[in-house]
Amino acid sequence: MDVKRGATGDISRVFQSSALKCIRQVTDGLFARASDNVNFLRDDISQIEWAVGFASLAGFSQVQGAIDCTHLEIRGPSHEPGVFINRKGYHTINAQLVCDQRKRFLQVCTRFPGSSHDAFILLQSNIPDLFQTGGRLNGCLVGDKGCLLQTWLMTPERNPTDEAKERYNQSHMITRCVTEQDIGMLMMQFRCLDRSGGAFQYSPVRVSRIIMVCFILHNITQQRGLEVE
Repeated sequence: MDVKRGATGDISRVFQSSALKCIRQVTDGLFARASDNVNFLRDDISQIEWAVGFASLAGFSQVQGAIDCTHLEIRGPSHEPGVFINRKGYHTINAQLVCDQRKRFLQVCTRFPGSSHDAFILLQSNIPDLFQTGGRLNGCLVGDKGCLLQTWLMTPERNPTDEAKERYNQSHMITRCVTEQDIGMLMMQFRCLDRSGGAFQYSPVRVSRIIMVCFILHNITQQRGLEVE
């Protein structure tokens, strides 16, 4: 019986059913080890390195990471497709990420649909617990104006009224921009994440795992000094 093959299957001369099975096994295997490769190290040395590294960018002190969200397009699911429609009108998963100054991702949350607001995802993630009582992370994150200001999360001044606030915003912007640079690098490494590659054709649960695996592989390449073309 002739079974259709996808583009990858055509190149490798593997039937689509076999290619999908391989993708599932590899994805699940890497996903199971997510905490080994995407994590906040809570030791004092790591926290000092993050703080010193971020301060070297624009003088913003005690920063432990930069946080942002990015929308990744998926095919509209058969179950509750409306909740995956983002504010721009297409179906996505809204992925929250935190990165350090060395282009490594420290935390990734991929379980929320495109209609979820960035601030809601933040409060539902494990980030607050890392910085609040007993979390053992000292300092703060920097995030955009879509985030809620917290004692551990610094956002830009919406209407700066003096030179000091202007300087604060400038330093904040330069420090936070590492997230945009890292997301851009990730999209170049894994074209499946970019809208130009088309929407993911899997279920939201499967897509969330694939997205996480892309972050895992990105971190592995950074740790080992590998270049992905």
